[in-house]
Amino acid sequence: METNDLNNLVQAALKGDADSFSRLCGQYYPVMVAIAYSQLSDKDLAEDAAQETLFIAYLDISKLKKADLFISWLTRICRNISSDMAKKRKRHEHIRLEDCEIHSNEKIQDENCDEVVRSIITKLPEKLREVIFLKFYNKLSYQEISNVLGISLEAVNGRLRRAKKLIAKELGKIDSVEVDL
Repeated sequence: METNDLNNLVQAALKGDADSFSRLCGQYYPVMVAIAYSQLSDKDLAEDAAQETLFIAYLDISKLKKADLFISWLTRICRNISSDMAKKRKRHEHIRLEDCEIHSNEKIQDENCDEVVRSIITKLPEKLREVIFLKFYNKLSYQEISNVLGISLEAVNGRLRRAKKLIAKELGKIDSVEVDL
């Protein structure tokens, strides 16, 4: 979506136009799911967090002072909600870490390679997980990631490089996996 179109939608939503806010929700829901998933590693919880994010944004849109800050404002809400959900889940659930562990001598079959990569990604620092999910799962461009996260293109590039390097390093520890990032 063009910057002018986005600003016009946000301006209309700020004036109470529900249709404009609905269009913004349609545009950014998948992005919010990716942001939440990067923290929660659970699709259902990520979708819940994205929905809650958009609900809170709808209730609090009058607090947004600059239309061009909408995406970073929405991302911040989503991060906070996801973080709270992760803390709550940690308190109430026992997460079996052995389900995510990768043993260095383990042979990996093609059918569970995606699982292995996902488990490696869940162990990345949050900022690196976010860019991986936004780039490879949501297919956002570097510019779109820059806008969503409120960081420079150079920062996006650097985070993606570091994430790929860490993933490749972990995959390199596992027998029978070819690393091609």
